Amino acid sequence: MVEVTFERRDGVLFVSASGRLEAASAAGFLRDVRAETGDDDRAVVMDFEKLEYLGSAGLRVVFMTASELEKRDAGFAVCSPPKPIAKVIKLSGMDQLIPVHPSREDALAAL
Repeated sequence: MVEVTFERRDGVLFVSASGRLEAASAAGFLRDVRAETGDDDRAVVMDFEKLEYLGSAGLRVVFMTASELEKRDAGFAVCSPPKPIAKVIKLSGMDQLIPVHPSREDALAAL
């Protein structure tokens, strides 16, 4: 199960995920992110600092969110992934498609 909280700063929606983003939780997570993302948000940053597991369904949600935001010229990034999550992102090749930053501040500066 994944728990999600939202915070806005400087026109950026930060989505903090904790727990497990996997097949059982991916659809609900995507629904929550879509519902919270507003037309005024210039970017979305997924903060994975407290994420324990990222499965293939979770990777798909990350990619879908990035693709949807790109279509409306909004930015997207991932920040603060723990080493095991960063490894999954790298092994999947997602880091070649989506910016991954070590901290919220770095992500915000890059956007």
